Amino acid sequence: MIRLPASPRARRRLLRVAAGLAVLALGLGLVLLMPGTKPSNPEPSGNEGPAQLAAATPTAHLTAADRRAIDETLDRFVPAGMEQRDPAAAWALAGPEMKSGSTLADWRAGSSPIPYYLPTETTFHDWQTIDVGPRYVIFNLLLHPRNRSVGSYVFSGQVVKRGGRWLVNRLYTIAIMKPPTRSGLHEVGPADFAAPGGSAQSPPGKPLLGRIGIIPVVSILALIFLIPLGLGAVALLRARRWRRIVRANGRTALPPLPSRSFGTTEERREPARKP
Repeated sequence: MIRLPASPRARRRLLRVAAGLAVLALGLGLVLLMPGTKPSNPEPSGNEGPAQLAAATPTAHLTAADRRAIDETLDRFVPAGMEQRDPAAAWALAGPEMKSGSTLADWRAGSSPIPYYLPTETTFHDWQTIDVGPRYVIFNLLLHPRNRSVGSYVFSGQVVKRGGRWLVNRLYTIAIMKPPTRSGLHEVGPADFAAPGGSAQSPPGKPLLGRIGIIPVVSILALIFLIPLGLGAVALLRARRWRRIVRANGRTALPPLPSRSFGTTEERREPARKP
């Protein structure tokens, strides 16, 4: 149970402090509700991985034979892994990085790092080369869905050459092409795809949390500061009421202290002994 100070002066100080805190909370809520004027920065804040290597100069040459071998690998890996038709075949075509942290039993149970997607394509030769190294290739692959309500996906991947075979070492989503709307195609992805209006960024000129989202924050702050303010106001009203009662009764002296403060009845009756 919260106990208020016994001193009227301390109660008045508590009331002033609570009032100041309430005003501060109100000002903070108004500042948070004000819309921002600085537009969001569309530029990438850091290294986004292979998806930002579109302008990179290849460090090695990709031969026609290697490209055909990569086409064959993707033609087998996408249906087996992404469509989850044959986890064992996908495991055989996966590189060491994709296999790390998982087992074939995990893949067969449906737990693998391969993104699940059902494309309309049956062959996967239209991948875009991003970077070519001595024994690796980084690429982007655009796939269209069987269900048109899902949207097209852009995947970034890496294949590595091990023992004369090309293996899929990395594959993840980098952009989602949502179905067209009245305003046109809505693309969500990293900054190198120039996807304005993505859901990951707040539109310029609007508050970060929005008016509805800021209501709980302002309510909690108001409760924290209004409870002491209310207690102080109640204490002040009680003190003023007590003073009016005292003046109405014509009381000019403080009430006597309890009898136990002066000792027992026998001790008060006994005269003080002289030394």
